[in-house]
Amino acid sequence: MQSLAYNVLYRRLAHEYALDPNQFRGKSVLVVGPATSVYDDLQALESGGFDIIVKMNNAIHTEFNIDASNPLRCDVLFHSFRGTTKSVTADDLRAAHVKTIVHRTSKRRAFLATLRLEEKFSAVAQVRIVPVENYTALSNQLAGRVASTGLICAEYFLRAPVSRLALVGFTFFATRYVNGYDDTVVSDEIALTRVEAADYHSPIHEARLMHELITAARAAGRNIHVSESMQRAMESMRLRDHHKSAQQ
Repeated sequence: MQSLAYNVLYRRLAHEYALDPNQFRGKSVLVVGPATSVYDDLQALESGGFDIIVKMNNAIHTEFNIDASNPLRCDVLFHSFRGTTKSVTADDLRAAHVKTIVHRTSKRRAFLATLRLEEKFSAVAQVRIVPVENYTALSNQLAGRVASTGLICAEYFLRAPVSRLALVGFTFFATRYVNGYDDTVVSDEIALTRVEAADYHSPIHEARLMHELITAARAAGRNIHVSESMQRAMESMRLRDHHKSAQQ
């Protein structure tokens, strides 16, 4: 009965909460991942501000050298609001000038939490979702693994009608995070082995799919910037995949 209630609730209301890509039409968007490479990535970016800065999960609490007037700036926050992440308050959202929260809804039952988040934060920011169907489609392309928040976010903006998109701070779990994001990950080796041992996300499949999505977007004439560290990480995962296949 509970499962049926979740499905009914989702069917009735989900379309009202779906993040509208037209909200970003003609905008320049910077998606900031949490890998330690992000600082070098940002330094290497061509000059010029971005209309929209996007962060994920605990990065809401991390300062980056993007906007001199507000190092915490985060216009759009993709967040799971799960127990494994740090808590977020209305004051945190105000400090970062968050305008839109995109709640992770990989299952329909998570939509109830979306409504609770809206009740809690509606005075500060709008609460939206990427539809469950997007997660399912990506999972099917990831050998059944769950898409990370970073992949969901990047895939969304690679499809959105933005004028320019820059992706920085992504290494597919091959490196540790920026200080303060998740201090239990103290080395690059731990970062990757922990994720692979959990068998929840698949760094190799995510890197492969991300490369395909970026290639398709560029072929369609889109202006896509990918940091050098992210390109190296995708190539490293390709070689890792090749090595694993050769051993089987």
